[in-house]
Amino acid sequence: MPSQNRRKPHQEGLLKNKVEEQKEENKEVSALIHLLDDHDVEVYGHVVSKLMACGPGIIPQLESAWSDSFDPELHERIEDLIHRIQFESLFDAFKKYVDENEFDLFTGACLIARFAYPEFKGELLTKDIANLRKDIWLELNYSLTPLEQVNIFNQVFFGNLGFKIDHVQHLVESDFYINKLIESRKGHPILLGLLYIILSRKLDFPLYGLNLPNHFALVFCREEIDFTEDPDDLRNEVIFYINPQNQGSIFTKNQIHEYLTKMDVVPAAKHYAPCSDKKIIQLLLTQLMNYFISKNDDTRTKELNRLIALIDGK
Repeated sequence: MPSQNRRKPHQEGLLKNKVEEQKEENKEVSALIHLLDDHDVEVYGHVVSKLMACGPGIIPQLESAWSDSFDPELHERIEDLIHRIQFESLFDAFKKYVDENEFDLFTGACLIARFAYPEFKGELLTKDIANLRKDIWLELNYSLTPLEQVNIFNQVFFGNLGFKIDHVQHLVESDFYINKLIESRKGHPILLGLLYIILSRKLDFPLYGLNLPNHFALVFCREEIDFTEDPDDLRNEVIFYINPQNQGSIFTKNQIHEYLTKMDVVPAAKHYAPCSDKKIIQLLLTQLMNYFISKNDDTRTKELNRLIALIDGK
């Protein structure tokens, strides 16, 4: 009796054709890569366009070509091309994320981490997030008041787990990426607040961001927020405010008013109402872009501006 696993003739033919097609594609890519050192601007531009259209799948061949060459100029061109291909892949993923219009904070933070770590997979952090949530949950008592519960959360998050902000004057690029935050336990204030919100919601706390001038804080609300409501109505849902930049200390509307007065800002409803998750992702991207502006890195600045523009367009 013939083996059921044996391929039929037409299946073998299709497989053979596919292998041959792949070989031809690899030959074409190899030929294009060999033209990357061409000094003719038009030829070089055409080659780059063709290679970029191939997508991330050609990166191993590019890396191999880099290793086989001792030409510094070719190295630089290959590195630039790899970066451009990886960024376009991120851009496509981020556009899909924005188009879905859900703005899940964890997914957004993981996509931002891919800006520096293109091979990073967000799934790798799910176990870490679950463990952090468990560490806090074990200490919680849901019969306590929201304020008492937040105090316990703060004790574990800032005390036991050691999370803290990296002050603006000491910022490094890794402070903006969630994978490095979980690894080093320090990061940008917005990213730290973002992680605080992610963990709080996994513990059923209705927590949101608060976008103050030059300061990102948190809001503990009575229930989940509908951001189609007017800011005047939203601020009525606030129970209290949390300052993640000061070990999760609690503050009031009066203290926000005092802060705005010192900043010479006219108080408005938006300063007291929670902001959307979409706004938090936008703020984190903007701060990362500002970091690269301070480093005079025009390439990264323009790339981040393209990602921000996707959100602005929604």
